[in-house]
Amino acid sequence: MPHSRRKFILNLSQTATVATLLPKSLSAYASHVGIHDKVRLGVIGCGGMGGRHIEALAVDPQCEVIALCDVFKPRYENWQGKVKEINGKKPDGYQDFRNLLDREDIDAIFVPTPDHWHPLITILGCEAGKDVYVEKPVCPTVAEGRAMVEAARRFGRIVQVGTQQRSMPVFQKAMEVVHSGRLGQITGAGAWVGTNDWGVGETPQDPPEGLDWDLWLGPAPKVPYSPQRHYGFMGWHDYARGGQLTNWGVHLMDIVHWGIQQDAPLNIQAIGGSYRHHPGADNYETIEAIFEYPGCNVTWEQRHSNSHAGKGYGIRFNGTEGELFVDRGTFKVRPAGLGIEEFIGEPERSWANPDHHHNFFNSVRTRELPAADIEQGFRSTTSVLLAGIALKTKRKMNWDRETESFIDDEAANRHLSRPYRSPWRL
Repeated sequence: MPHSRRKFILNLSQTATVATLLPKSLSAYASHVGIHDKVRLGVIGCGGMGGRHIEALAVDPQCEVIALCDVFKPRYENWQGKVKEINGKKPDGYQDFRNLLDREDIDAIFVPTPDHWHPLITILGCEAGKDVYVEKPVCPTVAEGRAMVEAARRFGRIVQVGTQQRSMPVFQKAMEVVHSGRLGQITGAGAWVGTNDWGVGETPQDPPEGLDWDLWLGPAPKVPYSPQRHYGFMGWHDYARGGQLTNWGVHLMDIVHWGIQQDAPLNIQAIGGSYRHHPGADNYETIEAIFEYPGCNVTWEQRHSNSHAGKGYGIRFNGTEGELFVDRGTFKVRPAGLGIEEFIGEPERSWANPDHHHNFFNSVRTRELPAADIEQGFRSTTSVLLAGIALKTKRKMNWDRETESFIDDEAANRHLSRPYRSPWRL
């Protein structure tokens, strides 16, 4: 018997709407997971990041992985075997995520798929009554991200974003310093990382056995299979908007937002290019962007040989009395006269951060909003998406936080959504 969630057309707006105030909890929606119960999970996407989540979740006493899904059958079969080796329990396997969503015994889903699938699987998961942990960037376009927030609120679901730095002590301690006033007034901030290195060449061929290529493409345009698209999806705008700009950018700009206590720029401008090779690449190798936020200028630097305070990536906060540099290992403060010693955090054991998982499980049980709620993750994704649009338009653009649109710039606003390939619809 078909279920309503198997329909592709949802009664959700595909256009940006006025943002509502973030609620403190979703307590009006009772959880069917007891405070001491294991959270029963389905993982959709068993590739690189999916594998890191699965291996962490398989040994976590707070949850039970009961189903795995991937459009490439050998991937989920491989992890079925590994989970059984780890904990003695073989999860069920699916090639079509809709079959997993039909199961009433699954409390929550993890969505570490390629970026272009994040919005629709999250929305359908919410409609199916599942709580959702979705990887960053949450969406390829602003309109899709807003639809995700609306779905979470409409169906009363917990949606946690994989911006796990929110659950890491080194960033929590750094934020205490930034917000304490010891650096003075924060008037500047920024983030930096290396370059994109994805090319544009591809070799079309038959899909490997066990891969449903049409389902992998989903709402993206229909194109022949190539291993470059399949395994290097971050290099293509059809699946990811920005490469490292959105991959690392969401992580780093999320900390910028946390530090300056602002979540939307007033205006954006950017320049960039692929100056050594791959000049026609969708995602530029080198990027410089600047954002104006209320009371603070913010920069994004994506370049070769890029380091500050000995860190090859990270976030900086510039105050009237001093500056702080932070990455996943440590934070440093200058000048030494402020008396704030370098903080050294715990080594990062896995990108799949167990503390962030546990924060999500606690929210599933209590209905309190998680550390990286979808609204917050969407706002951090939006900032880097806007920088990507500024790269393409090659001009300064003014942003309206409330309407989530560019002011008096319809050409730029056309980049805020993308068409879906039939039969997939938002």
